[in-house]
Amino acid sequence: PPAPMQSTEAARIFLWPSMPTSDKMRCLEYRRISSFDSSILQSQLGDNVRDAAEKIKLITKVFLMDANLQTAAARIGGAVSEMPSLAIVLGSGFQTIADGWTVEARFSFADLPGFFAPATPGHEQAAILVAAAEGCRTVFVTGRMHFYEGHPMATVTLPIRVLARCGVQAVVLTNAAGGIRQDWQVGNLVCLTDHINFMGDNPLRGQNWTGNGGKFADLCGLYSERLNSCLERNGRKHGFTMRRGVYVGVSGPSFETPAEIRMFERWGGDLVGMSAVPESIVARQCGLEVAGLSYIANLAAGRAKSEIKHKEVLEELRRSGESLAKFFLDFCLEVGFPEESGRSPVN
Repeated sequence: PPAPMQSTEAARIFLWPSMPTSDKMRCLEYRRISSFDSSILQSQLGDNVRDAAEKIKLITKVFLMDANLQTAAARIGGAVSEMPSLAIVLGSGFQTIADGWTVEARFSFADLPGFFAPATPGHEQAAILVAAAEGCRTVFVTGRMHFYEGHPMATVTLPIRVLARCGVQAVVLTNAAGGIRQDWQVGNLVCLTDHINFMGDNPLRGQNWTGNGGKFADLCGLYSERLNSCLERNGRKHGFTMRRGVYVGVSGPSFETPAEIRMFERWGGDLVGMSAVPESIVARQCGLEVAGLSYIANLAAGRAKSEIKHKEVLEELRRSGESLAKFFLDFCLEVGFPEESGRSPVN
């Protein structure tokens, strides 16, 4: 009989079962792993097995990410007869926006391959919801996987790729942010016009994702003027002070230093946060129309007299929950999307 299934480094990396389920499966599994292991080791021309194992890990990562994307999209697409055109990613404190909607389908992050249940307060019940209200259908993503939680960029942006694969045409990325501009106040809503990526990574790096421009996506005009105008009209209608500004994306999880805020201000940054940037880049690559909406939940470091606390950020947003819910319902009813027959899925 063949050797134990996990006797090689490659087999352990691939998590092959230590005991086969049947003689036939044992033969197939053994031939498969032996062939793959041998080809990798021969390509190393005498390098040690550990180097070969690292190569296997990299290849496996690429295969798994694509498999997760396809499986998650198929699971959602198989349960929803027609995917809405608009998706809204609900950031910290925004989750109550979806409370008044009738949920047609719910897909918990914990149940989708490649997704993880976020540990950040305000994101614990993360899920993809297909919901309807007053004849309008929308997709809500009720939480985020953050870069600062230790996830790679490919994982952080996987929900956007899945939505695009399912047929979503546009996405609004909401988030809580710190205000850099000294003439802005807590409670202002900001439509993003551009961003500065200060996160130390780019979600298109490394992976051979296909899509709009491949790795070299053009980010000029990234944030949609059409969506921004619609957001502004409905925000003012519900009593919000609407602003436009440049978002500085940082990795977190620590808040910024006063010196960093002064630097961001000189660069042209108007507000700062720990999300939105990776998702917007991937959304553009996938050919989606993109908007970003930030709620100024606190003044950035050095702008306020008190210490910045995440709990206070969430409490500030909850106070505006009812108004935000009405605002977004009107936005969804107004924005509209032309029918695009024959629209092919994108990666």
